[in-house]
Amino acid sequence: MDPVTFQYYCDHAAEVAERYDSAPSCVEPYLRQAFLPGTRVLDVGAGSGRDLDVLLEMGCDAYGVEPCDELRRIAVAKRPRLAGRLEPGWLPDHPNPFGGRFAGILCSAVLMHLTRGEIFDAAVALKDCLDDNGRLLLSVPCDRPGINAEHRDEHGRLFTPLHVGYLQLLFERLGFDLIGRWTSQDGLSRTGYSWHVLLFQIRHAGSLRPVDQIEGILTRDRKTATYKLALFRALSEIAVTQFEQARWRSDGSVGVPLDAVSERWIHYFWPIVTAPQFVPQIRGESPTSGKPIAFRAVLRELGTFYEGAGGLAAFSLDYRSGKLPPVAAEMLRRVQRSIAGTIVSGPVTYAGGALETGRVFGYDRATREVTMSPEIWRELSILGHWIQDAVVLRWAQLTADISKGTVRPSEVIDLLMTVPIPERDVWEAREVYASLPEEECVWTGQPLAGGFDVDHILPFSLWRNNDLWNLVPALPKVNARKSDRLPTRRLLSRRRDCLVSYWRVLREARQARFDHESCRLLGVSALPKDWESAVFASVSEAVEFTAIQRGCERWEP
Repeated sequence: MDPVTFQYYCDHAAEVAERYDSAPSCVEPYLRQAFLPGTRVLDVGAGSGRDLDVLLEMGCDAYGVEPCDELRRIAVAKRPRLAGRLEPGWLPDHPNPFGGRFAGILCSAVLMHLTRGEIFDAAVALKDCLDDNGRLLLSVPCDRPGINAEHRDEHGRLFTPLHVGYLQLLFERLGFDLIGRWTSQDGLSRTGYSWHVLLFQIRHAGSLRPVDQIEGILTRDRKTATYKLALFRALSEIAVTQFEQARWRSDGSVGVPLDAVSERWIHYFWPIVTAPQFVPQIRGESPTSGKPIAFRAVLRELGTFYEGAGGLAAFSLDYRSGKLPPVAAEMLRRVQRSIAGTIVSGPVTYAGGALETGRVFGYDRATREVTMSPEIWRELSILGHWIQDAVVLRWAQLTADISKGTVRPSEVIDLLMTVPIPERDVWEAREVYASLPEEECVWTGQPLAGGFDVDHILPFSLWRNNDLWNLVPALPKVNARKSDRLPTRRLLSRRRDCLVSYWRVLREARQARFDHESCRLLGVSALPKDWESAVFASVSEAVEFTAIQRGCERWEP
């Protein structure tokens, strides 16, 4: 919990308790919908004990945790039956309280007092306290006047803005379904104040969200070019591996930077336009036709520039490291303009337009964002790795059809699976680590005097990612044992300082590339001052989401 906020509640405990007890709770109308009598329920951030007392009155076997000693004493003094049912505890670090898990958790007016970097860990902590099919009822402010640029009120309390769409996606990615959502007026009748109340339930294993719109576009929408497939592949990849790039917009939609989509199109189409055999991507396209794909010539020119000098891998390294030759940089600008125009005028405009579902994408010229509904973004986030695989297969089949059999689907798949930086191309990280006077295995702390392997935190087989932040030195035998498994949360936490120290070394030696790749992970234009904490939090989230979505085995030495 934010220390300034915590201190305010401790210093004003009597006043806070009296204020809370004088007004109805914004969650009380929904407690009976959320929790059944006789079930174990935990109130996280119990405050004055008001809601905890209601849960007991309902017949729940209810308990509470509250970080403020003064509030706990006041709660028990006023409501003696809470004795033995309240103990110290706070998000995101408290262990499972009262010796076990719960059928339900109430978390009212708590999450907004955490920093953005603590929200994910808090969500995982709440999940860890719940039984299978357990329910979580939480509330956060809809609107709160008087908050300054640092998201604090006149008392210094932190009120981190938490868009309800962001929270829904966060908990759904952790295995919850949203089963109730309400807007509640402020219990103290303050003008301009209101609350979102959300009810989640951990869903049954194997349940999937509907993807009717996406499936309709991929299978039934008119297919004259591969552009729609390329758009869905790019958005799915961003949703799975760089989800922080998305922005929850004030109009209720989600925006993804057009430049992020364009960058992936360069990687997808580069092997196609530079292939020795002509590979058509639009119906009627041929080496002599007057209607090639709009960016073929300019992308081919850039590919020719790097021909014999390492191709796509060399270009990608130059681009990430800020070392593009001036001629190549100018070529790239023309490629980006052409691809961006194609994306907006093509698949963004027409995807879904021929179906009963209607268009699913928009474009905001002011912010240069591809926009979509939160529901579409959630599907891309939750099922993105499946969508990517399906798109590659359909892209290959469509290309073979467009070529009238002159190109086989298997040949197209080989081109589409080309990775900008191959799995074994880790020489920059290896070179940096080899220059250190002393090294230790990132996972065990043992010295690397006998040599080391460059390991992927997130296995290449899952993320196809060679970003510097993902490359760490490990003992060969440890790397072999880890293989394609994901590190446990406990291991990441235990080895955090070592990971961060290696990131600092990489950044000092290869700052342009490290910053570029880390900014893409964080969805920012420049690394913040506390970039170490931000990168660690994002990597931890990525590991956890990948483990849940891909059913991966966890590992620690």
